[in-house]
Amino acid sequence: MKKKTKAIFLITFLLIFALGTGAILGAITWIIQDTPDISGYKGSSEATLIYDSDGELLTKLFKENRVYVPLERIPEDLKNAIIAIEDTKFYVHHGIDFWGIGRAFINNIMKGDLRDQGASTITQQLARNSFLSLNKTYYRKIQEAYLAVQFERLYTKSEILEMYLNEIFLGHSAYGVETASLQYFGKSVENLDLAEAALIAGLPQSPNNYSPLRNPKLAIKRRNIVLDRMYELDYISQKERNKAKNAKLNLKTVKKEEKEKTAHYFALYVRDQLIDRFGAAMVYNGGLQVHTTLDSKMQKLAEKTVNEKIKSGFIPSFQSQQGKNMQPQVSLISLDVNNGAIRTMIGGRGTDQFNRAYQAVRQPGSAFKPMVYSAALIKGGYTTGSVINDLPMLASKSDKNDELSIWPRNYGDRYRGLINLNTALTNSVNIAAVKLIKDIGVENVVDFSQKLGISTLTKDDGLADHYSLALGGLNRGVTPIEMASAYSAFANKGIYTEPHAITKVYDKHDKLIYEAKPKSKMVMSEADSYLITSMLKSVVNNGTGHRTQIKNRDVAGKTGTTNDYTDAWFVGYTSQIATSVWIGEDTRRSMEYDVKTVSSGEAAQIWGDYMRAAVKDMPIINFQMPENVIEVDVDPYTGLLSNQYSPRIDVLPYKKGTEPTKKESLHGPVETVKVDKVSGMLATENCPAEQVEERYYIKDSGIRIGPTQKWFKESNPNKEYSELTKGTYTVNTGEPVQEIDREYGIPKTKRNGNPRYETKTNRICNLHPAAEPLTENQDTENKSDSDSNSNQSNSRIRNLFDIFGNN
Repeated sequence: MKKKTKAIFLITFLLIFALGTGAILGAITWIIQDTPDISGYKGSSEATLIYDSDGELLTKLFKENRVYVPLERIPEDLKNAIIAIEDTKFYVHHGIDFWGIGRAFINNIMKGDLRDQGASTITQQLARNSFLSLNKTYYRKIQEAYLAVQFERLYTKSEILEMYLNEIFLGHSAYGVETASLQYFGKSVENLDLAEAALIAGLPQSPNNYSPLRNPKLAIKRRNIVLDRMYELDYISQKERNKAKNAKLNLKTVKKEEKEKTAHYFALYVRDQLIDRFGAAMVYNGGLQVHTTLDSKMQKLAEKTVNEKIKSGFIPSFQSQQGKNMQPQVSLISLDVNNGAIRTMIGGRGTDQFNRAYQAVRQPGSAFKPMVYSAALIKGGYTTGSVINDLPMLASKSDKNDELSIWPRNYGDRYRGLINLNTALTNSVNIAAVKLIKDIGVENVVDFSQKLGISTLTKDDGLADHYSLALGGLNRGVTPIEMASAYSAFANKGIYTEPHAITKVYDKHDKLIYEAKPKSKMVMSEADSYLITSMLKSVVNNGTGHRTQIKNRDVAGKTGTTNDYTDAWFVGYTSQIATSVWIGEDTRRSMEYDVKTVSSGEAAQIWGDYMRAAVKDMPIINFQMPENVIEVDVDPYTGLLSNQYSPRIDVLPYKKGTEPTKKESLHGPVETVKVDKVSGMLATENCPAEQVEERYYIKDSGIRIGPTQKWFKESNPNKEYSELTKGTYTVNTGEPVQEIDREYGIPKTKRNGNPRYETKTNRICNLHPAAEPLTENQDTENKSDSDSNSNQSNSRIRNLFDIFGNN
């Protein structure tokens, strides 16, 4: 009976043991099957490094901030320190230290926590950090042990140590010893001394607690423990240990916040370009080395300029009701005109993710006019001296008088009469731009703009009657980067080059995987590019862009302000750099604030202040006139060669063969006549002095010439005063005075379409009759004042004769 009982007990025990063992083995097998495969492991993710044009690190893109370094670049002191404090039997075990596990297990029992100490080897830590979670469970420990064995089977000890030293987290955002070395000491890992190596080696156990940035005393204490352990294992001598233990921390950290603020939007732009080409996984994990076009010196100057304008209140600051960003926003971008390289980029006044330099599509206003003028030079047969009549055009006709209107209107409702293309662009005349596009066709302007890289034009922008395109009235708008790129073609002798930010990209093995080859194409002749540049230079020297002048250096550019002041621009260039400045609110709200109205003047001032500093040390290279371009003295009112009586001479460039060859015959000797302003007839001695004015006429033709001003105003009782059509026609000295409609300012024309000029009357004033009209030496003042007044009158007349060459 006893033998039978013993047999049953033994069988039961064996069954239970077999079942338990099977269950354990099954569980372990299941856990192992659930463990990641490491056969294709090639190391953890690495940060992508972005450098400026001088090779200085600009920023990093990473999932984990890691810069991989080979084992031969890691100093022996650091390798020994890690082994001494983390795994003294590293070169002996096969991934698992069983004695260490036993020791840790006993310690855990004594502490009452079976999961407290893990006794993980370097190989196990690598397995855990690379593939597993940090949860302290036996499930994870089994996986960790299995993976450690696999690592030891597949890799050498040197490969494991190299992977470990590049994998471990060492506090803050640093992964791997190279990143930690740069983060804490501002130097590469191969330059670490013994004390610094020991400090980094002490971090893996508790990176945040032992961080020298957070707890310097604890960091030193931990460092000294490492040094003691190294001494115990004969890695260092007593003298070396004592010297290292007495060393100060000597931290040299990089101010991360300051670096991240510099070129923030440029970094976003580069990131987007990289993701489009290589994908997000490669960009954030692949350890790419990206060399860019950014000029950090110019970038800092641009940011300084914009920040100072904001701080001083030159650019107002208002909190947006629809977002956290301050308004109005500012964008600035500079390109190298010769190769399209982006040298500076500001995409806003903050660090948000919306990069206005290339993502904001905004109305360009008059900054779009150079595209119209260029198309006129190329396709329309126009020259810089072609004459356009700057007087109002009727926008609509109707039987009802109150529906008549004029379009477009010039800024300030000021009109100049006969002007050439150079004057028109210099003063940003709306009438001239619309007349040009009407003549040459919208299609030609759209086609040329697209050749300049403007990609935001829509099908409706090309409609035949879309004349507002000439004034920057696009259905969508343009981006600052494309405006800068378009103007670059004017500066680069008619050659358009795609803007680019990346020059070269290397993979983590230093293999070149991308090199920029920006596309270039001739979009206009060198001569035409010089002509438009000459006119845009006049904008800066004599017109709306005067705030952008740079001493002793040629500058060309154009202002632009949209209706209701929603967008303000200045786009301009020197022979080396093209820069676009835009100001506007994200919500397209008007910038007519109580404190000030922001317009193109503010954009031009930012452009000028920045560019004067940016090009200061660049060689002075002014715009070079091509051999097939000549300069000619022309009369601005006829577009012909000037004669001895021409009141003003414009020296303008022409392509050879397009210059005028005939002398103008409009101007000749001038006579001064006194006219009664009320009757419009020759004044008599009876006309009141306040009604008498001197008018100037060309003797031979009798055509009246300026200077004078004429006003027109609509007469319509059904409209409010503010709605009435009105304006001023300013006639410059020597310009023929045109007859205009008194209500709408529209010029009266002859049957052949030419303007009708005012001419000298021979009729004597019938409101104040007298025997003879006043002569040049007569006046209506009292006898006692007649001599002095006559002398003054003669003096004025002589001055006019001198101007017009009447001797």
